[in-house]
Amino acid sequence: MHDRLDFNDLPTSLAGRLTPSALVADALLRQTITEGGCERFFEGGSRLVVIHGVRPDDASVLCDAVHDLIGGTVECFVQINASARDWTDLASQRPQYVERLLMDASVSTRPLAVLSRRRTEVPGVVGTVADGVIPLARSQEAIADIVREAAGFQPDERLLARLARLPLPFLNLAIRPGMSADRMWRIAGRLVRHRPELERERRPAKLTDAKVRKPSDASVVATPQPAPERLEDLPGMGEAGRWGLRLAADLAEYRAGTLPWSDLESGMLLHGPPGTGKTLFARALAGSCEIPLHSHSIAAWQAKGHLGDMLKAMRAAFAEARKSAPCILFLDELDSVGSRDEPLGDNASYQRQVVNGLLECLDGAAQRDGIIVVGATNKPDVIDRAVLRPGRLGRHIEVRLPDLAGRVGILEHHLRGELPDANLMRLADEFGEASGAALAQLVREARGLARRVRRSMSEADLWAALPPGVLLSDAAFRRMCVHEAGHVVAGLEMAAVSGLVPTRVRVRRRVRDGEGNQTDFDVLEGIDQSRESVEAQIVVMLGGLAAEEVLLGSRSTLGGGSRDADLVRATRLATSFEFSFGLGGHLHSVPTTELASAAAWRDGERSRDRVEQVLGRCFGKAKAIVERRREEINALASRLAKTNAVTLT
Repeated sequence: MHDRLDFNDLPTSLAGRLTPSALVADALLRQTITEGGCERFFEGGSRLVVIHGVRPDDASVLCDAVHDLIGGTVECFVQINASARDWTDLASQRPQYVERLLMDASVSTRPLAVLSRRRTEVPGVVGTVADGVIPLARSQEAIADIVREAAGFQPDERLLARLARLPLPFLNLAIRPGMSADRMWRIAGRLVRHRPELERERRPAKLTDAKVRKPSDASVVATPQPAPERLEDLPGMGEAGRWGLRLAADLAEYRAGTLPWSDLESGMLLHGPPGTGKTLFARALAGSCEIPLHSHSIAAWQAKGHLGDMLKAMRAAFAEARKSAPCILFLDELDSVGSRDEPLGDNASYQRQVVNGLLECLDGAAQRDGIIVVGATNKPDVIDRAVLRPGRLGRHIEVRLPDLAGRVGILEHHLRGELPDANLMRLADEFGEASGAALAQLVREARGLARRVRRSMSEADLWAALPPGVLLSDAAFRRMCVHEAGHVVAGLEMAAVSGLVPTRVRVRRRVRDGEGNQTDFDVLEGIDQSRESVEAQIVVMLGGLAAEEVLLGSRSTLGGGSRDADLVRATRLATSFEFSFGLGGHLHSVPTTELASAAAWRDGERSRDRVEQVLGRCFGKAKAIVERRREEINALASRLAKTNAVTLT
């Protein structure tokens, strides 16, 4: 960090910069560049930094701060002679403003800062060549320093939040020597309420019919469209995002002629629960690769009519994509293609021809050089294996619900620079596990709440838009804590055998969408998958119900009902144990994917008895662990009730 400059020690020639707005702008600029890891900007020379999150009202003051920037230490009073570009209003930019910036940056011998309203409005080529693309720092700390120096008191959080909502130039009206906190509060409030009127005045007046020019008029300049979404700006995508960025780099080499198409990984399958951003990923991938996107749905092809119409629509989609290659061809609902292995009776011929038609488009006679095919599905297990082999859609990536950091990033993405001081970490944690679509809906509802009363959105609107959920009673919350503590203790005891290591456990007093409790596990790779290890995994799954029965005297519905509930997962694994893995009392085996329709499972009570014996044996082991370690479970349950989350590793 650079030493903080004392502006009282600066030469009198800089006295014109000692207004509150200029001081805050200077502090914000220094904090932004330092926190963004771009300290070399202070050294002068050829540098390019892009700062996003800048309000148009603040751009002129921040541009002045860039122009007047002096050395990075107290001892250095030499002006850096930096320059700035205001890109907060793209509609006002002259044609080819990006090209002009790139040309100026390529020959400049001084630092250059670009101020942008949103990260998504920064062209990809500019972000690539810049030394840093960084968000503007929050202004409250800098404003607090200026209030203390100018007015002689420490402002509280409410006053700081109100001052931070003002355009930087308005700070000169609200912060004055000798002003009381009450008067500053009133003036800032009036300026905040007056601001919408000023924004309306700045909007260009609508053209009358006499002033409307024909589209052919050469002087008409098209309004720039918002920059496309890019993977660099898309939080929470994990492995899929990393794959996409590698593809973008390879594609750039392919277009430069240094990499043959055969070396590109041109097919992948995204799978995961609904709402995790699979369609959004396709759009962002096309944006990062800077190529067209062709989006299709298998179900929409099937809706064209009979088999011939469906195959015609499929082939037309690939033919259209070839015309704009290189491009992305996105195939949603890929599970609708089905599998030729399914026992479909009269529909088997239809299914075979659909799969064969897709295979023909993916390779065969119709080569797809330049076409990157991305498939998406919620059910990867029902897709024909030939479609998913290497060379077609050989890369399979699961898109999971975002973690806490991912949820915060998604909220920031949809807020588009609004509410920079909101405590999104607390909000995302309170919301709990949620898809990207649910988080986007939360922001839309918050905007709607503010819009209906004709005011700017506030953090309170986000909290008001949270789903109300169900507040658990003391008894229900205690049971939930005991249940999860049982999973943890059973998991710790069986980790060496099961390969499941508990890492974090969390509970919620207010449950939303059934997601109130969860224990996370790391899966040890290469564990010996023996009879003992599979049974140990079932023991861990049943540890929660065992803890309820031993400590509370009865079991609840926490263990069953949903697809991912403990008993449902344990039953699936026990069924595989007996009829697929060959670990039970018989040697016959059925593929795991066919267990749901296998005759062995439909064969009456004897088959179900075999599964029940496995579950009963494992439940007895789980109860023995709980009995032996009940004090640990009680202690962990009490800790969870107080903290809501415990990290174990």
